[in-house]
Amino acid sequence: MSIRLTTLLRTCALTAACLLSAQAMAQAFPTRPVKLVVPYPAGGPVDGVARGVADRLSKIWNQPVVVENKAGANEVIAADFVVKAPADGYTIMFGADPTFATNQFLFKKLPYDPVKDLVPVSRIAIVNMAIITSGTFAPNNLREFVALVKANPGKFNYSAGAGTAAHVQFDAFLRQQGLDMTHIAYKGTASALQDILSGQIQATMGGITVAKPHLASGKMKLLAINGNKRTKSLPDVPTYAEAGFPNTQAFFYVGFAVPKGTPRNIIDAITTANRKVAADPDFIEKTLDPYAYEPMSETPEQFAKFLAGDRKLAEKRIREAGARLEN
Repeated sequence: MSIRLTTLLRTCALTAACLLSAQAMAQAFPTRPVKLVVPYPAGGPVDGVARGVADRLSKIWNQPVVVENKAGANEVIAADFVVKAPADGYTIMFGADPTFATNQFLFKKLPYDPVKDLVPVSRIAIVNMAIITSGTFAPNNLREFVALVKANPGKFNYSAGAGTAAHVQFDAFLRQQGLDMTHIAYKGTASALQDILSGQIQATMGGITVAKPHLASGKMKLLAINGNKRTKSLPDVPTYAEAGFPNTQAFFYVGFAVPKGTPRNIIDAITTANRKVAADPDFIEKTLDPYAYEPMSETPEQFAKFLAGDRKLAEKRIREAGARLEN
């Protein structure tokens, strides 16, 4: 056998071995515990959903999936931690709108580039947002709310943290309807909640978990909620379309992201696992339905395409709302 032929055979064998090794790695992922980084404190709705997701992923992968809470700075702390982690799939961001779309327009400077340094993997769920009012506020439905606010420009207040999804989405709704309400920014949910319960603040927008404990007593009201159909946990609350506002949408989303440079076969493994989680009826019933979250499953390309449009919309709405966050 000639030296040239021997070299060629060895090269082919080495190439085949590399391909088999890469395939084995893709099939094996993960081979050790995976960290799911959540940018909010333990005990909240996003954390609750993350823990439900982690539990399902652990069963699918036969490896522990551990939730690590890194709250603060409107998700910047958590996102920066993930960006700086090894690009091996073992540190996954469980982020929402701030990570993917809004922070780049809210802060003058970020410690990373959310577009270049994070790879979107898939949205996990859509969070339908409701218009929530104080129980002492007169309107009992959204049409009455719009009519009263329109007749009294500047008289009523709404609360939301500056630059949050609640702030930007509520401001967009007010502009859509030609309404004038004063935005009162709170640094914490607790103080805002107390002022809504007392009637000092008339309205807010957000997930249903804030209002649910106070609905039976009448201390809070839900006028309408986002979605194509009513949420199972609150079947008496109409959708925006049912309430007479078919052009209104108000939601945020949570999704997976990994550091730039993560191998595609590992990204695909995460995407495949998420598809199984999103199709699990038990997961939907026990983890998503109580919060009025809707399951999502998409490819990295689909998520990236969505984000391209969402970032343009976020920039416009944030500019119109005049929302800024300090560095």
